[in-house]
Amino acid sequence: MDNERRLEIIRKADASAIIRKDAITFKIDNIDFSYNTNEKNFYTDKQWFGKVPHIMKDGKICIFGNINLHLNELIEENSLESIVCKYIPWLFRLPLELKLLEFLFEIEYYIESYLGYEAREGTIKNDLIQAKVKIDTVEQLWETIEEMENYSTYDIYIKNYEDYSIFLRKEKNIVYYERDAHKKARQRITGKKCNNLIGKTAFIGVGSVNSYIIKYCLANGLNDVVLIDHDKYTVDNTFRFAFPYKGKKKIYAVKEFCRNLDKVNLKLFNLNIRADSDVNIIKDCKRIIVSVDNFMSWIQTATFLEKNCSENVEIILAAINNFGENAKLVKTNSKEIVNTTYNFLFKSKITERREVIGNGCGRSIAIYDEELLVKLAKKVVKIIIENINEDEIIYVETEKN
Repeated sequence: MDNERRLEIIRKADASAIIRKDAITFKIDNIDFSYNTNEKNFYTDKQWFGKVPHIMKDGKICIFGNINLHLNELIEENSLESIVCKYIPWLFRLPLELKLLEFLFEIEYYIESYLGYEAREGTIKNDLIQAKVKIDTVEQLWETIEEMENYSTYDIYIKNYEDYSIFLRKEKNIVYYERDAHKKARQRITGKKCNNLIGKTAFIGVGSVNSYIIKYCLANGLNDVVLIDHDKYTVDNTFRFAFPYKGKKKIYAVKEFCRNLDKVNLKLFNLNIRADSDVNIIKDCKRIIVSVDNFMSWIQTATFLEKNCSENVEIILAAINNFGENAKLVKTNSKEIVNTTYNFLFKSKITERREVIGNGCGRSIAIYDEELLVKLAKKVVKIIIENINEDEIIYVETEKN
């Protein structure tokens, strides 16, 4: 690609862009930039280093850390417009809080290149915390690190993004850092908040439906869990079960998954709930989420809960229509559980026929995929977090092909 074509593309962002020797210079928001046509790298003023993320000491603009925006001949024409019209404006227009987050995500690079310390990843988050520091400006971030006391661990976080904190510890010329990897994994699902769910929660039935609800509850910070199921994970559940560990009981498949997580208290009951089951199974539970696989299991469970739950325990029923047409849920309590269960099993606003439902696993003839399971799981989590007291059946559907 020749310089005239490059100039034509860059002028979509700045009509006044010009060619100067081996570079095309242009402005965005009155800030000077240049594109070196030999190196195929972007530059801005060096003063932005340490003020705007992804700007290097020499003013080079990067994607993240110190990974250059270097365009080779194969991708130059396709990438040039996106960078000058989208990426660079986005980067320099980032709200302050998001700029600070970007710096935290790449903190090891800036500890070394901007502050001059050696950065080492360490295991320090469980150390005695000297201070929890809220950062409001970029300048404060660098000053805080400079002024940290030696051999003390700090929990650094950004306003409105406390869950994205990083732990730092200075030892002379070395700064140790640690991110909460478990929290980061949850945030990739939930966004900036990931500790929304509190309270001991029992899951009666660990089939397809509850497996996804469990997963999304764990992602939202649930850490006190009771699992009740007797079935084993089998190959025919491969594409409709969130914890596919072949040959394991479903409750133990969830336990295996939870080995990846931090501080989840699990109680496992390898049984199916009956009307006369031990009340201690659900002792101290704040909420109970039910998804079982046949009519008698639903009625046994409803009778058990009616007899053994206090009225302030929230109960959620969730299931897939046995013909895969939709999923649904309803929130209830022990006083209403039996009537609610009958209505949930047989009444439908979508179809005139009587509706039979299940937990969506092996015995179901329903045809559906993860899209419906995930939508249902997210709806259940939303109802819990927002404390919605809707007692009507809520339907969840996917787009029809």
